[in-house]
Amino acid sequence: MAGMFRRCLTGSWALMMGLVSLSAGLGGCGAGNPHPVGSYDRGVFFAEQGKDTEAVAALESFIRSHPTDSLTAEAQYLKGMSYMEMEEYPLAAVEFQILRKDYPISDRVEDALYQEGVAYLSQVGRIERDITGAYEARLHFLKFSRDFPNSVHMPLVVEHMARISDLMVRKRLEQVKVYRQLRRHEAVAILLDGILADEAGSTLIPQVLWERAKTAKTLKDPTTAARMHQRLVAEFPDTRFGRRAAKALEGRDDMESIEDGD
Repeated sequence: MAGMFRRCLTGSWALMMGLVSLSAGLGGCGAGNPHPVGSYDRGVFFAEQGKDTEAVAALESFIRSHPTDSLTAEAQYLKGMSYMEMEEYPLAAVEFQILRKDYPISDRVEDALYQEGVAYLSQVGRIERDITGAYEARLHFLKFSRDFPNSVHMPLVVEHMARISDLMVRKRLEQVKVYRQLRRHEAVAILLDGILADEAGSTLIPQVLWERAKTAKTLKDPTTAARMHQRLVAEFPDTRFGRRAAKALEGRDDMESIEDGD
């Protein structure tokens, strides 16, 4: 009987200690984030700690539970930014779209439109691959520029647009190489003229002007070659293309290709 009592006591003690451990574990979880489940602050806490997956879940819980709360739009924006931190750019873009659709008078609409464009641009890989995201980003940044011309984001928008333009130019210069190898110089001229017309904001325009002058010489069109050189000297005098163009106009330089920009 005594042995049985000791066994029962031992079993009860083990059960009690198990419950204490479970309670401590739950308490630890609570201590990890002091804010209650379903609260906005809980999502913010996770985001500030860099726990983006947990932040997304917590913010989603808050948004579902408090659809009319004054902080819901802010939670939606923070959810999108958490996806950005996770490099889940398609998901982030969707969250920013939701914010603009569901909370059209929120102060975060401006930021959401900007970040949506960044999300599209962030999906662009090497120029050999699909650059659809760059086209989508350009459309969004153009819309942003029209809707928020005085935004604090505009300096970055200008930088992004230049980057997008460079991506477009590099993609089309790859086509130029192919046509040049095939000795289809008229097609090369058309492609280069299209770049000059469409991508005036690109940092690669000096290279395009140089290549267009070279192509004009190949096509026995000295007038166009001289015009391209004159543009280089007038608009880009401090680039190596501008310096070479100045020499070419003086008849002191050949027309060999320069593949890389400054």
